[in-house]
Amino acid sequence: MWFITLVKMKKAPSAQEAAEMNKMMQEAATKLGVKIHQGFMTLGRYDAVWISEAPDISGPMRLSMMGAESASAETLVATSYEDAMHFIK
Repeated sequence: MWFITLVKMKKAPSAQEAAEMNKMMQEAATKLGVKIHQGFMTLGRYDAVWISEAPDISGPMRLSMMGAESASAETLVATSYEDAMHFIK
Protein backbone atom coordinates (compact mmCIF):
# COMPACT_ATOMS: atom_id res chain seq x y z
CA MET A 1 0.00 0.00 0.00
CA TRP A 2 1.14 3.53 -0.75
CA PHE A 3 0.77 6.51 1.59
CA ILE A 4 1.21 10.27 1.32
CA THR A 5 1.89 12.04 4.62
CA LEU A 6 1.49 15.81 4.90
CA VAL A 7 3.46 17.35 7.78
CA LYS A 8 2.94 20.75 9.43
CA MET A 9 5.60 21.84 11.92
CA LYS A 10 4.35 23.56 15.08
CA LYS A 11 7.53 25.69 15.17
CA ALA A 12 10.45 26.02 12.81
CA PRO A 13 13.23 23.62 13.87
CA SER A 14 16.91 24.49 13.65
CA ALA A 15 18.90 22.66 10.97
CA GLN A 16 20.30 20.32 13.63
CA GLU A 17 16.85 19.61 15.11
CA ALA A 18 15.46 18.91 11.63
CA ALA A 19 18.30 16.48 10.88
CA GLU A 20 17.78 14.70 14.21
CA MET A 21 14.02 14.45 13.65
CA ASN A 22 14.55 13.08 10.14
CA LYS A 23 16.96 10.42 11.42
CA MET A 24 14.57 9.45 14.23
CA MET A 25 11.62 9.17 11.83
CA GLN A 26 13.63 7.08 9.34
CA GLU A 27 14.66 4.68 12.12
CA ALA A 28 11.11 4.48 13.49
CA ALA A 29 9.73 3.86 9.99
CA THR A 30 12.10 0.95 9.48
CA LYS A 31 11.09 -0.61 12.81
CA LEU A 32 7.40 -0.22 11.88
CA GLY A 33 7.85 -1.82 8.45
CA VAL A 34 7.39 1.45 6.56
CA LYS A 35 9.65 2.32 3.64
CA ILE A 36 9.85 6.08 3.08
CA HIS A 37 10.56 6.36 -0.64
CA GLN A 38 10.89 10.13 -0.78
CA GLY A 39 10.57 13.14 1.47
CA PHE A 40 10.09 16.70 0.29
CA MET A 41 10.24 20.05 2.07
CA THR A 42 7.40 22.17 0.69
CA LEU A 43 6.11 25.72 0.54
CA GLY A 44 2.49 26.44 1.35
CA ARG A 45 0.10 24.88 3.83
CA TYR A 46 2.38 21.94 4.69
CA ASP A 47 6.09 21.99 5.52
CA ALA A 48 6.94 18.48 4.33
CA VAL A 49 5.51 15.57 2.36
CA TRP A 50 6.54 11.92 2.59
CA ILE A 51 5.79 9.22 0.04
CA SER A 52 5.90 5.84 1.75
CA GLU A 53 4.96 2.21 1.32
CA ALA A 54 3.86 -0.39 3.87
CA PRO A 55 2.03 -3.73 3.85
CA ASP A 56 -0.92 -2.26 5.79
CA ILE A 57 -2.06 0.93 7.49
CA SER A 58 -0.79 0.17 11.02
CA GLY A 59 2.83 1.30 10.50
CA PRO A 60 2.05 4.59 8.72
CA MET A 61 -0.67 5.37 11.28
CA ARG A 62 1.71 4.89 14.21
CA LEU A 63 4.45 6.82 12.41
CA SER A 64 2.17 9.80 11.72
CA MET A 65 1.32 10.04 15.44
CA MET A 66 4.96 10.14 16.54
CA GLY A 67 6.41 13.55 17.31
CA ALA A 68 2.98 15.08 17.91
CA GLU A 69 4.56 17.64 20.23
CA SER A 70 6.55 19.17 17.35
CA ALA A 71 4.41 18.53 14.27
CA SER A 72 1.01 17.42 13.08
CA ALA A 73 0.61 14.95 10.23
CA GLU A 74 -2.16 13.85 7.94
CA THR A 75 -1.65 10.52 6.16
CA LEU A 76 -3.55 9.64 3.00
CA VAL A 77 -3.86 6.19 1.46
CA ALA A 78 -2.88 6.40 -2.21
CA THR A 79 -3.55 4.12 -5.15
CA SER A 80 -2.66 4.32 -8.80
CA TYR A 81 -5.23 5.61 -11.23
CA GLU A 82 -5.32 2.20 -12.92
CA ASP A 83 -6.04 0.38 -9.64
CA ALA A 84 -8.69 2.93 -8.71
CA MET A 85 -10.50 2.29 -11.99
CA HIS A 86 -10.80 -1.40 -11.04
CA PHE A 87 -12.38 -0.46 -7.70
CA ILE A 88 -15.09 1.73 -9.21
CA LYS A 89 -16.24 -0.64 -11.99
